[in-house]
Amino acid sequence: MALAIPYFVELQRRLFDIFRYASCHESNFDTFSIMLESLLVDTCSFFDSLCQTFIREKEKAGHAFKEQAKIRDFGKKVTGADDFSFADYRTLLEGDLILSKKEVNLNAYEYAPYAIPMPHNPTPALTGFPVAPFKEWATGASSPWWKAFTDLKHDRLSNFREAKLRHVIYSLAGVFIILSLHHELEFKKSMKPELFDLFTPKYWSFAGRMMPGIVIWDD
Repeated sequence: MALAIPYFVELQRRLFDIFRYASCHESNFDTFSIMLESLLVDTCSFFDSLCQTFIREKEKAGHAFKEQAKIRDFGKKVTGADDFSFADYRTLLEGDLILSKKEVNLNAYEYAPYAIPMPHNPTPALTGFPVAPFKEWATGASSPWWKAFTDLKHDRLSNFREAKLRHVIYSLAGVFIILSLHHELEFKKSMKPELFDLFTPKYWSFAGRMMPGIVIWDD
């Protein structure tokens, strides 16, 4: 955990830097660039590491995943002798957490009033853009941002146009969701408001504030 949250904050900062040149609006979501390609690859690689760690730590703590019998060589993978695949993440995490229904608010969308979220009450009626990075999992399908990542890994030059702002936003939302669920206490009691600069979770309930800028969520 020591590096996971600072790593997310750094990825978030890099995206905000890109918003200086490509406004955070749906009309720009198909924009692609070298900077976006680099950020997408780094974000998806981080997502991969987070999921591997999340699953292994849950199992080590005694958790039994509902769908683990469907995972080939689960015992080998959970020890680290082999790696879980994205399809494995979909099977295990959708089965237990129903990630297809987890949604975040993109706070920086179109320089909305909610672009600086902490002074406001994060209610369901957020003035941003809803992002559900795992919605395809409900039908057993993969995620477009992950396909873009794997295409870029196989041939960055031929698939350069897949390095879209849309895929970066959705992959980083996926990272936020996994990170917040894995380290729920750290997020819910966080003294670091920058954790919520880019996204606000719509799967938690707002409970109040400790002080200006510090949100408290229901347990």
